[in-house]
Amino acid sequence: MAIPEEIRNVARPKNTIVVKRGNGPLQYAVVERVGCKRVGESNIPVNGYTVGHIIDGSFVAISDQVARRKTELKDYADVVLIDSVSRSLLDELYAVYAASDALKIYGMALLRVCYPGVPCSRLSHYYESSWVSILFPSLPLGRDTVSSFLQNLGKSYSLIVSFMRNRVNSLAGGQHHIAIDGTLKEDNSSVNSLSHYSRKARVKGTMDITVVFAYDVDLREPVCSKVFAGNVLDSVSYQRFLSENGLKQGIVMADKGFPKKAAQDAFAASQGLHWLNPIKRNDKRIASHDMYSFTGMLDDRNRDILFKKEKLEDCYLYAFYDRKRAAKEEADYFKHHKGKPFDAQHLSERDERFGTVVFESDVDTDPGVIYRMHDERWLIEECFRYYKNVADFDDTRVHSDYSGYGSEFVNFISSVMTSRIIRKFEETGLFCEMTYKDIMSKLASAKKVDVYGNGEWEFVRTTKATEKVLGRLGLVPKPEEPPKRKRGRPRKNPS
Repeated sequence: MAIPEEIRNVARPKNTIVVKRGNGPLQYAVVERVGCKRVGESNIPVNGYTVGHIIDGSFVAISDQVARRKTELKDYADVVLIDSVSRSLLDELYAVYAASDALKIYGMALLRVCYPGVPCSRLSHYYESSWVSILFPSLPLGRDTVSSFLQNLGKSYSLIVSFMRNRVNSLAGGQHHIAIDGTLKEDNSSVNSLSHYSRKARVKGTMDITVVFAYDVDLREPVCSKVFAGNVLDSVSYQRFLSENGLKQGIVMADKGFPKKAAQDAFAASQGLHWLNPIKRNDKRIASHDMYSFTGMLDDRNRDILFKKEKLEDCYLYAFYDRKRAAKEEADYFKHHKGKPFDAQHLSERDERFGTVVFESDVDTDPGVIYRMHDERWLIEECFRYYKNVADFDDTRVHSDYSGYGSEFVNFISSVMTSRIIRKFEETGLFCEMTYKDIMSKLASAKKVDVYGNGEWEFVRTTKATEKVLGRLGLVPKPEEPPKRKRGRPRKNPS
């Protein structure tokens, strides 16, 4: 169909023609002429790309569609903070994995810390909308790519073991206090052998996997981890965990699922590895050795802790009494027994146990070290809680055991990152004023924008409270405080 003359006469770029395509406002396309080709005895013009359209009697050049443009407003502060305390993990990954794989693992772990519970199918979206895409450009994190990568990551199991062993070997040369524990994580997948009914399945009605990892009380971060089926006994999983990861030194703090006999058998071959277990408050050894008759007080300005240490034939007992904890347990006792018949004998028996904890161990050390390990255990629980927050598996993650191993390895990297930013928050005193969730919320609100689309990113001003937090963390310069005025009227200059 011929192009109307009034359309052909509209001013447009040189070396272009007008082509009719369909109907509507974009029916008259302006196409560039890029040359010609010889066909027989004739020269045939060759058309190039569409450069614009004739709309309402004017030439309108083609611009990038907004759907195809890159994100120009990105989440900034949380990514930069986590990366600043975790970049050494990337060097550890480089020592085992190819550079492209190491960057992918690190980037995925970083995104899981910033956006807890993010499914693999959404990683690409959050990558583009966060500063991760600036720190590590061109990371392939599409749905199918991530699914395939986690499969291959789990298949390369020996590399995961090498990474964990490297971290364990880095502890050599000093006495490290290692706490080892495990957690059950819900996983109802019907296509992998890790999902099993655990000992708690009758109560929960769901299948689980078991995640065991070691936590360094001195470094205050996880050292290594391993995934087991949900029905594996603690004593079995811990022995396999220690042998696979090469843990041969330190004090291992387990729980009641890893009894003394199992610990002695597991550690018999490693002279530098010691065990520390809590015992029940009704254990007969507590009464027979009068462990509640405390003989000393820990040198701690913030807490009132009494202790007693007793040597037995095959181990040591360590008993502690925390005055604040005793007051809380006593208050809880009265709260739960209101409206019930008063039992003086029961209260007397419980009163002696309020605020107490007793451990058995094969190591002879300062009671203060033992209590510090017990006191730091809450950080292990924080790591477990994080693990469960990122357990939002979708169909790209758990099609097989391989995906489970691969995804849990990325989660381990994320848990180390989380421990390090928790330590940063404590060092800056932010935990005295806000919770972890509150601090991360303020960090998530701090963004950078490419105002003019030229790659020069500017910090988006936010609330004073948020900028104060960013300043304390070293993410923005601290605002200068105006000089304080002296009280009273200024002195007059004598004339």
